[in-house]
Amino acid sequence: MPFDALLVRALEQRWQSSLVGLEFYSIVVEDGATLLLSGREPENGRPVRLLVSLAPGLARMHFTLRPLPHKSRKKPLPGFLQRILPFRVVSVSVPAFERWIRLEITHLDDLEQLVRRTIIVELAGHLTNFIVLKDDNVILDALKRVAPGRPGRTVWPGSPYNPPPSVANPCATHQARDLTPWAKTRQQDAPNWSWQQFCDDWEHGEYHFYRLTPEDHGIVSAKPRMPDVWVYPQAGYHAERVEDPERVLDEVFIAREEQQRRQADITQLRRIWDQRISHLQDKLDAFEKQSAVDPEPWREEADLWLGYQHEFQSQVRPYSLAVPSLRNPQKTVVLTLESDQTPWERAEDLYRQARKQKSRQESLRLMIPQLKSELIDLHKEQGKLNAESLDKEWIRGHLSRAKTAYGSRSRNDLQPYRRFSSQSGQTILVGRSRLENASLTFRVARPDDLWFHVKQSPGSHVILSCGKTHPNLEDLLDAAELAVFYSQAAQSSMVPVDYTRRKHVKKRPHSEPGQVLYRQEKTLYITPDAERLRRLGAIRDKLGEKSP
Repeated sequence: MPFDALLVRALEQRWQSSLVGLEFYSIVVEDGATLLLSGREPENGRPVRLLVSLAPGLARMHFTLRPLPHKSRKKPLPGFLQRILPFRVVSVSVPAFERWIRLEITHLDDLEQLVRRTIIVELAGHLTNFIVLKDDNVILDALKRVAPGRPGRTVWPGSPYNPPPSVANPCATHQARDLTPWAKTRQQDAPNWSWQQFCDDWEHGEYHFYRLTPEDHGIVSAKPRMPDVWVYPQAGYHAERVEDPERVLDEVFIAREEQQRRQADITQLRRIWDQRISHLQDKLDAFEKQSAVDPEPWREEADLWLGYQHEFQSQVRPYSLAVPSLRNPQKTVVLTLESDQTPWERAEDLYRQARKQKSRQESLRLMIPQLKSELIDLHKEQGKLNAESLDKEWIRGHLSRAKTAYGSRSRNDLQPYRRFSSQSGQTILVGRSRLENASLTFRVARPDDLWFHVKQSPGSHVILSCGKTHPNLEDLLDAAELAVFYSQAAQSSMVPVDYTRRKHVKKRPHSEPGQVLYRQEKTLYITPDAERLRRLGAIRDKLGEKSP
C-alpha cells in the first residue's frame, strides 16, 4: 500500500485548504490503533471526520466517510486527548519526503486561556504514533509511550520531542535508491520520466490522484494485487483519475483491512489445526504403542507362579527360579519373589495387569480409527486454506468451531466442571481435582442429587443432577460409567461404584479436600463400555485434553 511520501505530499496540498481552520470537538479511539476525529467546517458547520490509523501496514491519515464504531470496539479516550478538546487547526506541514505530519492547533485550557499545542502524526513504517507537544517542543503525552532507557527514541511526557530519523531527499541526491518504492518503479517503467519533472512536481506542481486497478494478464499469483490509489499512473495497473481521493482511500483501505483480517483468521485457524494434528498424532502413536502390548506374557507368568509356588515355600527371599515357558518350552522365564509377596499375590497382580491390558486394547480398538478419521479430515480441511477463493464466512465459521472444540482449551475446560448429559437429558457433573471434587459435592450439588464414586479407588466425584426424582437405570449407568472412566480403575472390569443421595455424604474430619464419608449407599458393578462413553462424549473430551 503506497501511503508513501508522495501521497502524503499530495494530501498535504489539499489539507492546506480543507484542514486548516477546522474545529474538532471529539476523538474516538477504535481498537487502540485508529482515531476518528469529528469536527465541523467553521463557515457552514458541515460535519467532517478525519481518520488517523496507526495499525501496521494500514498507517494513514485522511478525511473519511467511515461511521463511528460500535461501542464494543471503542477504547477509553486518554486524558491528554480529552484536555485538548475542542481544538482548531491553525496550520499543517510535512517535512520533505517524510511521512510524519505536524498540526499546529489552538484550544482553551482550564483557565479559558487560548493555548497553542502541536499534534504530531507519525506514519513511518513501525514508527506510528499520535503525539501532543507543548509550545516548547516538550511532549505532553503520546498514544504510544517509550520510556527513557528503552530501545528506540524516547517518547515520554516531559521529554523533548525528537522526530523520526530523517530520510534522504532524492531531489537533492538524484539517487534512485532514495525514491519511494513506487516512485522507483515508475522511474524504471515510465518512458517520459525525468528528475527535473519529478522535483518540479514536488516543489510547485499540483498532484492528481488515480485509482489503480490491477490489469488482468491471466497470470495466477500466490498473492493477488489489490486495487490502489496513487499520484501517478503505474505500470501493470489501469489508472482512473479521481477528484475525491478520500472516498477512494476509504474503499482501498477497507479492502486491505478485510484482506488483513482474512489472512489473520487463516493464520489463526492454521495454527489451531496444526496444534490439533500434532496432538492427535502424538495420541495415535501412544495408543498404537499401547495397543501392540501383548497381555499373554503376563497371563503366562501368572500361570507359572501358580504352578511353581511350592518351589518358594522354604526359600530365603528374594529368590529367583528359572522355569520353562509354557508357550515355548525352549525358552525360560525367571520368577523372582520379593520379600513382601507370596506367589499367589504375584500371580494375582499379573492376572490383573493382563485384564487391564485386554480391556485397554478393546477400548483402543475403537478409539484409534476415530483418531485416524479425524486426522484425515483435518488434513483435508487444512489443504483448503491455500485457496484464494475461500469465502470469509467459511473461514470464520471453521475458526469459531475450532476455537470452541479444541482451541487453547477444550469446550469442557471452559466450564468449572466436566459436563455431560445422560440418556434422558439430565446433567452429569464430574470434578477434575480434589478441590473441584469438594466444591462440586458440597457447594454445587443439591441435597437430593445422586453422588457417585468408585469404591476404594482414587477418582472424580460425579453428580447426577436429578433432585428428588428417581432416575432410570440408564441414567445411573451413565453416571457410574463416568465415575469409572475418570478414576484409576478405568482399565479394570467389574468396577464397584457406590452411589447415594448427596445429603448422605459428609466431609471426613481433619482430611484433605475431596475425602468424604458416606452412608445408605448402593453399588453398581461397571465394566467400561466404549459405546456408552462415546455417546456421552467422554472419549472425545479425553482426546481433547492437552498431553502432559
